[in-house]
Amino acid sequence: MELSQRLLSEIKFDLSAFTLDITIPCALALIFGGIIGLQREKAERPAGLRTHALVCLGSTVFTLISYMGFSSIGYGTVDPSRIAAGIITGIGFIGAGAIFRQGTLIRGVTTAASIWIVSSIGMALGVKLYYLALVVTILGFVTLSILKYFEDRLINVPKYSLKITTSYNFTGLDKIINLLSEEPIEIKSKKYKSDSENHKKIFTITFSSKKIDTSAIIIKKLSELKDIEEINIY
Repeated sequence: MELSQRLLSEIKFDLSAFTLDITIPCALALIFGGIIGLQREKAERPAGLRTHALVCLGSTVFTLISYMGFSSIGYGTVDPSRIAAGIITGIGFIGAGAIFRQGTLIRGVTTAASIWIVSSIGMALGVKLYYLALVVTILGFVTLSILKYFEDRLINVPKYSLKITTSYNFTGLDKIINLLSEEPIEIKSKKYKSDSENHKKIFTITFSSKKIDTSAIIIKKLSELKDIEEINIY
């Protein structure tokens, strides 16, 4: 009887505390993390909406555990900041997985930084610093979206339009993309047009690159592929 009473006292449910202490922080973590992740998703980055939302939610949960769970143990001295330090270390491994090398270009650094930011947002929500989490979310979204607009205009990176004419039976678009991916370029758009009258296919790829001799290297590599009849870079 005493055991059942003790068990019931341990699992007592307080709707108000559950809503304020758990539901609201976790729901906001999914929303705030999703806002940052949505921008990364639209930019076609490896870590997108779901990844950022889950990282933010996980950071919130671990932070809630650190100061709500361990603080109620009632014996010894427990430092709740140790779990927060562990979150930062763990996020470092996730962020490192988003960084990869493509030719001489390093990609994913900004995405790794955005993962790090959403983890800090989750930790802020976990300790109920809602205004801080909101401000960081807005600043992070502005940095990733609006500042990119000014960056493209302040830093003049040459843009190229690659036009490839092939035979009508050509099916090697993946090979073209793979060859381009080996170079330090950023593909902006891809277009395809079928010329049934002349039995040809026309691929138009717009890209930007800081490397001066990129055009010559790309032409040399693409000329080695079969069924490519004409290559033009403007």
